Amino acid sequence: MPDPIIRYRRALFRDLDPIIELWASMMAAHEHGDERIVLAPGALPAYRSYAAYHINQEDSRLDVAELDGRVIGFMLLMISRNLPMFQPPLYGYLSDLAVTEDFRRRGIGRELVRRGSDWLRRREIQTIQLQFYNFNRSGESFWRNLGFKPYYTRMWLDLA
Repeated sequence: MPDPIIRYRRALFRDLDPIIELWASMMAAHEHGDERIVLAPGALPAYRSYAAYHINQEDSRLDVAELDGRVIGFMLLMISRNLPMFQPPLYGYLSDLAVTEDFRRRGIGRELVRRGSDWLRRREIQTIQLQFYNFNRSGESFWRNLGFKPYYTRMWLDLA
């Protein structure tokens, strides 16, 4: 049986429900991982607004991975301005990445990050920063395997 064909594309407003479901699942795991992580009342509609805002922004990239019309992963990446006393002046900030549990370890997250990295390179942005929770060892391993290195509390990837 041939491997299923996974499509990668920019998110559309119709993708918000499955994106919110993926984000809620990711955050439930995070809440379970550390008692200090507690979602505020109204977190899901707030994240919906946050994600919707980034769909059509010039300096944001909200991408999805889909299989047979079903969203199985997403990535939210944006261009951020650094503090004026630090270089580089602009960097990519990877806000969120989630893949449905039954499709993890198949290269979907890696491909979403690759596509985001290509988008940043075309915009002449040379770095990506992100942060993850300390208890998330599989997340840390994933980011290190992609070439990210510890930098403060965030991770840094040179794209040059």
